[in-house]
Amino acid sequence: MKLFKLYIFTLIITFLVACSPSKEVVKDKPKGKSKDLADLSEKDQIKFKFYFHEANKERILGNYQKAAGLFAQSATIAPNESASYYELAHIYESAKQYDLSLEFAKKAVDLDGDNYWYRILYAHALQRNGDLTTAIKQYEYLIEKDGGTVDLYFDLGGMQLYGGKYKEAINTFNKVESLVGISEELSVQKEKIYIKLGDVDNAANEIIKLIEAYPNELRYHGLLADLYVANDMDDKAFDIYRKMTEKDPDNPYANLSLHDYYKKKGDDEKAFEALKKAFASQDLDIDAKMKILLSYYSATEASNNLKHEAFALNKILIKTHPEDAKSYTIYADFLYRDKKLASAQEYYIKALEKDSSKFPIWSQLMFIESELQDNEALLRDSKAAIELFPNQPIFYFFYGAVNLQNKEYNEAIEYLNIGKDYVIDNPALLIQFYANLGDANNGVKNFKASDNAYEEALKIDPKNIYVLNNYSYYLSLRGENLDRAEELSALCNEVEPDQFNYQDTYAWILYKQGKYVQAKEWLEKAVKGGGGKNAVILEHLGDTYAKLNDMTKALEFWNKAKVLANGDASEFLDKKIADKKLYE
Repeated sequence: MKLFKLYIFTLIITFLVACSPSKEVVKDKPKGKSKDLADLSEKDQIKFKFYFHEANKERILGNYQKAAGLFAQSATIAPNESASYYELAHIYESAKQYDLSLEFAKKAVDLDGDNYWYRILYAHALQRNGDLTTAIKQYEYLIEKDGGTVDLYFDLGGMQLYGGKYKEAINTFNKVESLVGISEELSVQKEKIYIKLGDVDNAANEIIKLIEAYPNELRYHGLLADLYVANDMDDKAFDIYRKMTEKDPDNPYANLSLHDYYKKKGDDEKAFEALKKAFASQDLDIDAKMKILLSYYSATEASNNLKHEAFALNKILIKTHPEDAKSYTIYADFLYRDKKLASAQEYYIKALEKDSSKFPIWSQLMFIESELQDNEALLRDSKAAIELFPNQPIFYFFYGAVNLQNKEYNEAIEYLNIGKDYVIDNPALLIQFYANLGDANNGVKNFKASDNAYEEALKIDPKNIYVLNNYSYYLSLRGENLDRAEELSALCNEVEPDQFNYQDTYAWILYKQGKYVQAKEWLEKAVKGGGGKNAVILEHLGDTYAKLNDMTKALEFWNKAKVLANGDASEFLDKKIADKKLYE
């Protein structure tokens, strides 16, 4: 029974309803020809107890359908025993069969009208079935019968409130107040009811009573001021906020309200001063401050003045909450949005020093370090992130990519191979894994693995420019599968025309195929399109002229390549120039 009492009470609170018996509704025990349990034969008494016991056992085990059948059998044997109907009502209420729940709850109350919990369940069933008036009468009956407890009055008030009987609810809550004294819960509830009735003065009086009872609780002053603001009584609200800050200059709630008041009046300077005081208070939760800063984030796009305010508030936030990672994260977000990448990197790192468990911060840091080309930091931080998030492919990608740039090919291959297997539903990222694996394997001369990786990338995106160019270029350098190389490079130039690097690749493939005239045409096109300052392209054009037996032109372009070389030219360039002869 105690478990059921708690269950029913929870349900009543959940629906903001309580229930209330009636002064007239319930009859005492019905008169009929059925016998009480004591009047049954010994055999029937044993059968009843057996079925009732078995039903309870099945109910406890969660076999509610079986339990309902057994309770029904026990009710058939002893139709005047109320407990069976009560349990049936309870089961059907849980099963959301509210009409049956009401039927059996009424039978239980008809048989035992003085049972408190039968009445509560009956009232709840009535409410579920839309009979609010009769439900309220159940509570009124219990209050009249037992004198009324705080719980009963609370439940009755809740039921009246649910039914829109606002004045009756206020009277009921006044009775509760006479029993327990003035409390925040009651005063705020009555304030809300008066607001529904359009009675602002009495709503304010409820909060004033609360203030008088607890004069040192400034939060209640704030409630009254908020009520005035909500009803366009700004001057009254301002007086309260001012008095609050006189008593407690650092009160964040009063200062936030003053910020809103001054903003409404168009006094931005005073509004911001009040907001800074609120941000400087440790009594205001950091999440509330974060919400305010997030509102600044979108607003500062079009206002430099607001941007200055946002940065000032960020600095106050860090000073007030120096151990919370959120302080540094949101400041870093603002810095990143302002393209202050190095500073953003610094503050994301500080955030991670306070809390290293946040994946989005690590991810953002990786992208910033990649953008800054800070390979040392990227190598360090991506490795640390892998240890913290071993199933996140993005960190393997960054670690592999930076090792590839550093020509640490084997390390790159190891981590890129691990990371690609964690990629799910992200074809763009998977392509980059395969592209880098193609480059890294080429670096260790594992050409089969390199070619396979590039082909896997092209299965996902057949027109990926990076893969088309690199794959075809490496094939041309090896002099292998040149038809495939030409096909890939031609497509690359079709997708991305007028790019001198891609034109040079295509020309070099033609050169390798012995198509020197076509190669010369593409190399000249590359030079005109911006490749005239590229030593590799100039040397390639010189080589092509040499193949065409025009050594004068060959020497011209080899010499130009030497001037621009800076380590990019082939090992034979000086020998070509000195001997006036092509070496490959």
